[in-house]
Amino acid sequence: MERKTIGVCVGEITTSEAEFISGSKVALGDYVELSYDGYNVLGFVKEIKRLNRSLTSELDPEDVEKVRKFSKGNSIFYGKVSILGDPDRRMFIPRIPPEPGTVIYEASSETLKKVFGEEGESKIEVGNLLTRPEVSVYIDVNSIVTRHLAVLAITGGGKSNTVSVILEGLLEKDGTILVFDMHGEYVNFEMEKNGALVVKRIDLFLNPVKLSYHEFRLFANVDDSAYIQDRYLRRAFKETIEAISDGTIQAEEFWGYLEGKLTEWANDENYKDDRKSITGVLNKVEDMKEAYGELFALNQSPIVEQIEFGRLNVIDLSHVDEKIADIVVSHVLRNVLDARKRFIREGNGLEFPLFMVLEEAHILASSTINTRSRYWISRIAREGRKFGLGLCLVTQRPKALDSNALSQANNMIILRLVEPGDQRHVQQASESLSADLVNQLPSLNVGEALLMGQMISVPALVKIRLARAKRGGNDINAVEEWKKYRERKSKVNSVLDSILDPEF
Repeated sequence: MERKTIGVCVGEITTSEAEFISGSKVALGDYVELSYDGYNVLGFVKEIKRLNRSLTSELDPEDVEKVRKFSKGNSIFYGKVSILGDPDRRMFIPRIPPEPGTVIYEASSETLKKVFGEEGESKIEVGNLLTRPEVSVYIDVNSIVTRHLAVLAITGGGKSNTVSVILEGLLEKDGTILVFDMHGEYVNFEMEKNGALVVKRIDLFLNPVKLSYHEFRLFANVDDSAYIQDRYLRRAFKETIEAISDGTIQAEEFWGYLEGKLTEWANDENYKDDRKSITGVLNKVEDMKEAYGELFALNQSPIVEQIEFGRLNVIDLSHVDEKIADIVVSHVLRNVLDARKRFIREGNGLEFPLFMVLEEAHILASSTINTRSRYWISRIAREGRKFGLGLCLVTQRPKALDSNALSQANNMIILRLVEPGDQRHVQQASESLSADLVNQLPSLNVGEALLMGQMISVPALVKIRLARAKRGGNDINAVEEWKKYRERKSKVNSVLDSILDPEF
């Protein structure tokens, strides 16, 4: 098969990069092939410029138009190619660079499909190459589960669609997913499997008996600095849990026993010096019950026990504030990690690997606020691979996301990012994200993304396909809503006028 010549290598060439010139149109992000020393190496066009040696910056403006008439067709392309490796040798990069004058060819569809289009038991399709629509791009499921994933973009860049595409692929392979849904987008995920909807909505109820003391204390709004209140609340909570465990009281008596203990100490002369603090913490427990009573259910089984295999398990956090979302997420992550550890070591607990999606990850794992979720996200990011726990961090504000958590995501799908601070933060967190790739992020259109990491053989610019499943939470069409309201109001007014009209 005859190959299309792109250009030739020029200048100083290294084992990782080659400069080239071309008389043909060359697109940024396209793939090329170089044949040398017995290798057929794939390359990525990471930089491209168009030059016309007749039209230079030294020309006066009045001379430009004169020269332009005689220089049509005299422009050339100058660019740089990143050398990625030989697809037939596991992307091995030759240790000797190509010679100047080496011909650069357009990469064949066969070569690209070999690199990006391998279907298989552990692969899911996410889209096609941006510059080569005929080449489908697949990512490795095992890599995103064991090495985690970050999906980053500005608002409206296509994050939700990208996440939906991944969820569809995982569910088709019996993947089990837990989504912490901050905006109520996934509770109505319209995908069926074996004739049934895949979504399992997990009602947001917490059993206070199953909370850790630190989680309970956050609900009670007792600060670290309030050490006397903390001491008595900790003691009352511990004694209440012990009383339930040894059968002294039933779980339904949790609140009564807890408040009874605090009331008893507040009235005890032995604790008179601390009476004010004890009364204060008793008031906080009552405020806690009043503020968050709808969240607590004493007979509720732990959320981790409600997760169903092969389904999209969704916890809807859209109706709670950020403080509660942080407590809930940290509580679930802690229990999920414990349940998987128990199953691996003892044979009881969470029996299957789990992929967890955290929307608004910059809130849960903030770079400036020490949230409880940030601690458990980092724990799972470090330890999860040993227990089959994967994280997908989704955010439109990368620079507000904890750099430690982001650096643990060995796979990234980066859609359009225009803010330099976001770009720098992502680059600092990723060893493989070069300045050349960063420079391409602002030019991406909606739904176009840079994919990189262990889930894919080489970095790729990809057009993410449209998800087949519909989600809720799409932007409101304000103009359409105003129109509908005006029509409804007009009808109501017409009816009222007809009723009030004396001639009716």
